[in-house]
Amino acid sequence: MKQTILHTALVVRDYDEAIEFFCGKLGFELVEDTYQAEQDKRWVLASLLL
Repeated sequence: MKQTILHTALVVRDYDEAIEFFCGKLGFELVEDTYQAEQDKRWVLASLLL
């Protein structure tokens, strides 16, 4: 049976650094980068299409 991971969440210290690593070095595609003012946080979604 083929097994896959569909979603995972990571807490990172620096979003810009994480985006550069995952998208620039590992080949992920940045799907969403939204600032959530009410929580003073960013929601970042990156996808790796195989």
